Order: sequence, then C-alpha cells, then structure tokens
Amino acid sequence: MNTITIAHLSDPHLPTEMSPPRLREKLNKRMFSDLSWKRRRRFLHRPEILARVMVDIGSAHVNMIALTGDLTNMGLPGECRHALRWLEQMPAPCTVIPGNHDTLVHDNWQQTVGLWQPWMGALPFPFVRRVGPVALIGVSSAVPTPWFRATGRMGARQAARLAEILHETGRQGLCRIVMIHHPPVPGLAIARKALKDPQLFAHGIAREGAEMVLHGHIHTSTLSSLPGPAGAVPVLGIASASARSRDPLRAAAWNRIAITPRDDGGYTLGVTRRFFPAGEPAGTTQETIF
Repeated sequence: MNTITIAHLSDPHLPTEMSPPRLREKLNKRMFSDLSWKRRRRFLHRPEILARVMVDIGSAHVNMIALTGDLTNMGLPGECRHALRWLEQMPAPCTVIPGNHDTLVHDNWQQTVGLWQPWMGALPFPFVRRVGPVALIGVSSAVPTPWFRATGRMGARQAARLAEILHETGRQGLCRIVMIHHPPVPGLAIARKALKDPQLFAHGIAREGAEMVLHGHIHTSTLSSLPGPAGAVPVLGIASASARSRDPLRAAAWNRIAITPRDDGGYTLGVTRRFFPAGEPAGTTQETIF
C-alpha cells in the first residue's frame, strides 16, 4: 500500500518590501491593509521564518503541498505576480485556493489571483485535483467584503457543486480532502472574520462525508470536527507559515498528512505538525491517527 503525503500550509502573507501601492490602488479597503502592513504585520510575517518552513517541507519529500490561501497582504497585482514566482519555486507540486487578503477588493482576475490558475484545478470552484487515490477539493470562501470585515462566503452554487463532487469522488473510493480558507466550524473565528454560511458547508459534509477538511485564516493551529454520515470528520487549521511567535500554536507551522489505503477500502490518515517558534529549534507533535 503506497502512502501519499500532503503538506498543509496557509497564510504565508508573503513578506516582501514592494514598491508602495499607487494612490488609485489604495483608495479603498487596501488603505488599511497597507497601514497595517507598515506598522505591524511586516514585523510578524518574516521571510526568514517562511524560508525555514519551506526548506523543512522540501526535506520531507511530500507528494503535494495544499496551500489554503492568503498568499498576499492586499491582493495587489504586483503581490500576485510575486506570489506566482514563489509558487514556481515550490519544492513539490502545489494546490492553491485564495484567501480573503488575496481578494480584498474587486479587481481583474487575470492580473491577480487568476495568475495562480496552474496551481488550481478546473474552475469554477470547487475544483478537484488528484494525487493518486487522494482528491483535493478546493473551495473558495474568499470574497471582497466591506471595510473592517474579513468574513467569507461559500454560496449556494458552490455548496451544491461541493455535494456533487463529494458524492462522485466518494463513489470512486477516493480519499476526499476539502480545502477552504475560512474555518467552517462555527466559533473558531470571531464574527467579523467568520464564514457567513457555514451551514451550507456542514450540510454537504454531513450528507456526503469527507476524510478531512483543511483551512487557515485564523493564524492558529487547531483541530476540530464536523459531523459526517459515518462519524466525525476531522477539521485541521494551521498557523501562518511566516508567523513570528513563541506560542507553539501560533508559531509558523505546517501539517504533514500521511494517507495510507486500507484493505477495507478506507484510508488511515496520520497527522503530525511541524512548528517553528521564534528563536528556537523546530518542534514536532505526536502523530494523530484518523
């Protein structure tokens, strides 16, 4: 039985000293993100920490990287081009979904997030990418929102398509791992940052099932669950891949997910988290088996 290994990371908020946004680019919600980056976030999201994470992933020889959004800070075309170059240097094949920072305001798709199309499946969302018997299912919760809000929304169309995909991939006996930026479990994010329609997501999981759900957004490593038709479906969140912190749950991290087919047609999923506290050696959690 061949084991497939997935590296889950999120929210790199690629640290880069870009040219300042032009005035017309920030006469909108980006104005506050620009100020936040200059005053605080550039000290929290550090390139040297992200580099440690990527080197560690490279040494693990994973089959696929699952990246659950927020590659950028303001979703500017220049940032998205920078993220494109970063994706081209990934140490393994990569599957990407956008986060709320990547779609901060309405902008030209082809000049922003659309540049990352080669790292997505066939659109519209949700898309499917196969890695052996594993189906990575990419949902987008990233929508432009009013000022002072970082909420997400799935929408009825995506929810219906997700249910169809879960049903078909389940019928094929695939290991279904769903990627979404915002946590789909109520209570993990505060109201102004939460998924607005988690019931739509939860309904599809409850009816059709999945083997695992991956998310980011809250910059904290978490383990929760949603009800599925055959029991609880694990939901894994991961801290920002570039975060400078001494807190083991908020320090930069990635999840190593080892997926092994079983004789009964199911899958065993083993998860360990690699985390990188500021100024300290990397740590590894004990493996959790699902």
